[in-house]
Amino acid sequence: MTTTQWLRLCADYVLARLELDPRGDRGLTTTEVAVITFLLVGAAIVVMGIIYTAATDNANNIPDPEAPTAG
Repeated sequence: MTTTQWLRLCADYVLARLELDPRGDRGLTTTEVAVITFLLVGAAIVVMGIIYTAATDNANNIPDPEAPTAG
C-alpha cells in the first residue's frame, strides 16, 4: 500500500466516522471566510513588522544635536 493510498484510506475513514460527505458544500463558505481571514491577518502582521522595523531604523538614525561652541 503506497503512502497516497494509505492517506486516502485514513481520510475516508475519518469522513465516514464523522458522517461527512466530501462532495457536499455544507460549511464551505465559513471555511473559505476563515482561510481568507487567516491570510489577511498574516499579511497585516507582516506589514506591521515592516513598518515597525522602518520606524525603528529611522528613529535610531536621528543625529544627536550638538550645542554650538563659542567662537
